Amino acid sequence: MKKFTKIICIILFNLILLCLIIFISDVILYKKLSNPEAYFAEHPISTVIPKLQYNIKNFPIPYTGEGMKDYFDDSDYIYKGRKPVGLEFCSGKKKSVCKPITVFGCSYALGQYLKPNQNFSYKLSKALKRPVYNRAISGSGPGHMYYQVQDPESEFFYEQVLPSDTVFYVFIDDHYLRMSIFSDYGPMDGNIHLRYTLRHNKLVKDNYDNIFLNIIKSSPTIKLITLKYAERYINNPKNADKLTDLALAFFKETRNILEKKWNKKIKFIVIFYNNTKIRYSDMLRKKLEANNFIVIDTDELTDENLNSEKYLFQDNLHPKEAAWDLLVPLIIKKANL
Repeated sequence: MKKFTKIICIILFNLILLCLIIFISDVILYKKLSNPEAYFAEHPISTVIPKLQYNIKNFPIPYTGEGMKDYFDDSDYIYKGRKPVGLEFCSGKKKSVCKPITVFGCSYALGQYLKPNQNFSYKLSKALKRPVYNRAISGSGPGHMYYQVQDPESEFFYEQVLPSDTVFYVFIDDHYLRMSIFSDYGPMDGNIHLRYTLRHNKLVKDNYDNIFLNIIKSSPTIKLITLKYAERYINNPKNADKLTDLALAFFKETRNILEKKWNKKIKFIVIFYNNTKIRYSDMLRKKLEANNFIVIDTDELTDENLNSEKYLFQDNLHPKEAAWDLLVPLIIKKANL
């Protein structure tokens, strides 16, 4: 009994010591990364340097913390979601022939830093004379699309979005990282990132009710370590099959849920926004097309340099209105809309 007690005391002592080491490391790392010169070298000048804090609550969806219901209100052009556009095309006599479109993705699809009439969904709506529901979330990945349609807050999705014939997802290379990270995609970022793993061909969400685990996930030190690991994992071609299988699972399950809920077949289009080369795009494309998704690669639409100052904000690296003015007509033609 004394031996057992001694072992327990040693384990507890080592755990406390480890937590103390991590905390000291967090403070040192935070002081280094919160230096304005260092921080704004990696972040847009419009952002605010976050405080060092540990999350004990469930992860915030979206990142503003108030949940899905009030997120898509266009109250700012950086962090909040977009209101639907083109609803006038579904009013009165037009309602019987209404063909809504839903758009998913991250800040690229959302139109971060753009006015409501400058982004992808607005241009799409006006060109096609169809209502478009923009359900993109800044800083998100495919898991946030899946979360919206099937998790507890999905009731707000189906209240706010009409059954759609066509669904878009704007995919960028960084979505591999956002699918893989344990906590968040920057050691200074103050959120616990949504993550699913693929187990026996089922998407399983991480446990966000464990307070101790949430605190560990909030640690800048742990974030830095897990980010380095995730980046090495993604860069290793041996993991390409697993990464693309995970991405495919999000698209398949989302489509399956929507088709069942809306009782109709959906034309699902995945746009590869290739201003930053998407790793394993050939493999992912083959898997998507084998499952009847339409894939449109911006590299195949135009020879224009989407990274040029004309098409990309050079300080925050997001598409300008000119990029969507160029791409939307080409996307519509390619998708036969």
